[in-house]
Amino acid sequence: MRTRLLNSLAAASLAVSIAVAGTGVPAQAAATTSETKRPTETAAVQAFAFDWVSAAIAVAGYLLNDGGGGANLDAAIREIKAAIAQNRTQIIAQIDAIAAAEVEGCLEAQTIEFLNIDFMDEYTLRAWAQNATSCATQASAFANAVQSPQAVDKIGFVIGPIFAIVLAARAQAGFVNGTDLVLRSQIRAYEAVVAKLTPTDCVKKRARDPGYPVDKWWECTAYNGDKGSSDWVTGNLREPDRTQAEDRATRNTSRPTAKTALPQLRALGV
Repeated sequence: MRTRLLNSLAAASLAVSIAVAGTGVPAQAAATTSETKRPTETAAVQAFAFDWVSAAIAVAGYLLNDGGGGANLDAAIREIKAAIAQNRTQIIAQIDAIAAAEVEGCLEAQTIEFLNIDFMDEYTLRAWAQNATSCATQASAFANAVQSPQAVDKIGFVIGPIFAIVLAARAQAGFVNGTDLVLRSQIRAYEAVVAKLTPTDCVKKRARDPGYPVDKWWECTAYNGDKGSSDWVTGNLREPDRTQAEDRATRNTSRPTAKTALPQLRALGV
């Protein structure tokens, strides 16, 4: 009975923490404080509360519709500009943690220069939009090539704002063609983040008190040491959901953002 009670309390506590994380705060921002998080993680929580993917998709939708949009497109671009201006310091702090000088340099430059696009002449704007596109696709290639989960996590946090910058810049420059290719690059990057940050350190737990059916649940540990447990199930008719444990263990990484973004991006049909 003691085992069942402890499991019940653990499940209830986890349910409360998940519910709190779902009240308007991204999953990766939940359950930790600045005192317990590494500096780049704190920066990520602050900067990535904005829904970069939805903002980018709003712009992409207009570009995929042969460049139509008008006032609504302008509003979406202004929203991205405001979010970059508000969170630029935190985004750059996260970029600075990327252990690849070439990728780090171009990402930081695009984040800084994006706020000046209203002051660029037509030629400069188009050249810069092309450079920003090259930088974003380079970041996507980096996410696919690198094997270190720490490095994947760092790039995973900045994929959202960087591709939002690219799509807004291309819209401002009048580049309609190639939008589908940009989105595919973002999809590939997020697919790499999800796959490479999925915990491999997972164990199915079993406990049984005399006179009671067996209790089963999964426990996973993410690369950063965070642990997550699935809901426990009783008896032999059902199996616990490993995915729950994986998702809960990676709550403080860029994986939840990537996992949420993928179906939205794929829904564009690119």
